[in-house]
Amino acid sequence: MIVDTETHPLLFGRYAPNNGNKTLIKHYTWCEQSPELLVAEMDNAGVDKAFLISYDAEDIQFPEETKGYTLEDYAGGRKYSLRGLRQFSDRFWWFNTVKDPNRYDAAAKVAQDFADGAVGIKLFPCYIGCHLNDPGLVKVFETVRQRNGRALVSFQSWRDGKIPFATYMEEAAEMLARFPEVNVALMQAGCVDPLKPEIEPVLDLVRRFENCYLSTGYCGEVWDDGSEYPFANWQGRIKTLVQAVGANRVMWGTDWPWFEHFFKYEQSFNSVRRHANYMSEADKAFFLGNTAARFMGVAP
Repeated sequence: MIVDTETHPLLFGRYAPNNGNKTLIKHYTWCEQSPELLVAEMDNAGVDKAFLISYDAEDIQFPEETKGYTLEDYAGGRKYSLRGLRQFSDRFWWFNTVKDPNRYDAAAKVAQDFADGAVGIKLFPCYIGCHLNDPGLVKVFETVRQRNGRALVSFQSWRDGKIPFATYMEEAAEMLARFPEVNVALMQAGCVDPLKPEIEPVLDLVRRFENCYLSTGYCGEVWDDGSEYPFANWQGRIKTLVQAVGANRVMWGTDWPWFEHFFKYEQSFNSVRRHANYMSEADKAFFLGNTAARFMGVAP
């Protein structure tokens, strides 16, 4: 089984016509990146399943405003992704983003997501400025545990937030220990560059907790390969992670369509299948899908 652990179908993001953006090579800035297109890309590459992760403009308001964008510059989200899920229910596992528990009954919204077909949550604690042990988020994780769900946690923009990364690492350990039944994937490999010493606390979490995994779309919040296939710098980061914690704890992800102007969807898959010589064939099978299937509880 081949599984992409990070995709985001959307209508548009950072809308080019309203922002004086003259380049059209970032297709998501001006045209729809639909579930239908994603499934076509998956079919072409030979990908069986994908984590379909939805968020709306409010969910990503903090990082977008730091780049000069507003709520009207993103269109997509829950209803849009649900349409794709219902059209391609055999191809997607759906995760919806958790709302700020200080503004909403986040646990109740998560319960409704599960009722509508979600298999887990996506959480951006830095975007909402929330500690992982916030009582509202504890209720969210309790709901996830009750529904036998999974959690995807991204610390994106931690450098711009108010809560230190070290604090998040301590709270992540507390959360992983408190909810051992909930498999948790740290997205973007924990949002720390694997080629730098700062990755060690992230690796420590994976080593200590069997329910902790790493997803590698926009690995370490770094993309410094441009369009140079087979993406040597990204490969170096993946090699570091696999050698540190094992391919059975690390999962392939594209973050489609945010980097489609750098690589075609099929190239991301082929860069591993054809060029990741630092992995055995068994390790490639884990990294490209078997680990994700294990994360989802569908593999032996």
